[in-house]
Amino acid sequence: MRVSEDLHTQYMTAYSAWLEQITAVHSFFFEESALRPDKVKGLLNREANAKDKYDLARLKLLGLDSDSSQSSTDY
Repeated sequence: MRVSEDLHTQYMTAYSAWLEQITAVHSFFFEESALRPDKVKGLLNREANAKDKYDLARLKLLGLDSDSSQSSTDY
């Protein structure tokens, strides 16, 4: 499957950002780093936001984003 360079860059940027955040979450969970509750909330929110951006980029890469699915159902 060939995709445009722009889609590839968007996807890889979102994927890298999500991996960075999930690594921080795993570090907190498995390496027992101590964080205040407000820092834990921020950590989890950053991971969730990065995952959302990754999911959108993945859907766009696959041609399943809401814009393309909506335009294909409009007659």
